[in-house]
Amino acid sequence: MSLDSLPAPDAPVVHVSTARGQVGPWSRIELSARLDGGEVQRDDHFWYDGLAGWLPLSAHPELLQDLAAEPPPSPADGRSQDDFLDDVFGELIHQSWAYHNAHTEAGHIDEVFLGALITATLDNGLALIDITSDGTHHYLRFEDFTDHSRVIYRMTHLTGTLISSKVLGHQARVVVGYGERVKNFGTVWKALKAEWKSGYLTSDEPGTISVDGDMNSSYIYVQVDMFWRLDDYIGERYATDYEKLRLHLDASVHALRKYLRGRFA
Repeated sequence: MSLDSLPAPDAPVVHVSTARGQVGPWSRIELSARLDGGEVQRDDHFWYDGLAGWLPLSAHPELLQDLAAEPPPSPADGRSQDDFLDDVFGELIHQSWAYHNAHTEAGHIDEVFLGALITATLDNGLALIDITSDGTHHYLRFEDFTDHSRVIYRMTHLTGTLISSKVLGHQARVVVGYGERVKNFGTVWKALKAEWKSGYLTSDEPGTISVDGDMNSSYIYVQVDMFWRLDDYIGERYATDYEKLRLHLDASVHALRKYLRGRFA
């Protein structure tokens, strides 16, 4: 169903509901520019005064059609031509910053998530004992000094460009591991080598739990491979949902601890 009426192209009355909250009001011209810049998605919803409720952008292409055919806006609101042109220029700069910020976010969100991962784990009472990065993969190791159990992460940001992040969302491959030192390591390690002949990770399928040992430290580790949406934790202007992140980390470590103790009890 088409819209009964449309606001003027340059009227700043359109509100948009995105995954990060409500934004606007914008004009139809500005909304079109923000769609082109990737700040708004076509499955987001919009509303302006006169509509009964929020509607999906994708279902109403007429909202953004024929904008180029509209007569150029003029300062009919009483502004001088000088003020009007200054406002138009200011809006161009505003749109440019929106596009620039979207690019910047796509390039830095993995660093923000890495910091959030460290903070959330420290808040859970563990100490960071090792961190390395090869530019693509980040490796972290934590230890609980009360029982000397360890938690390890390997994080890889998969959608580092603006285009890929807008299509798929910000996605990361996250390997979570849990380890404990075992007294009879030699016996356990011999059994492990008999059962697994591959490397540290036996499978890259999500949810697969693999087991390995560190001969130098006598630790046995279990770990699971997952894919996480960074947008679930990192919001607009890098606002972080630490409560959700800690919950997901707690659930992962809890499951791995149960598996390890059940497997080698």
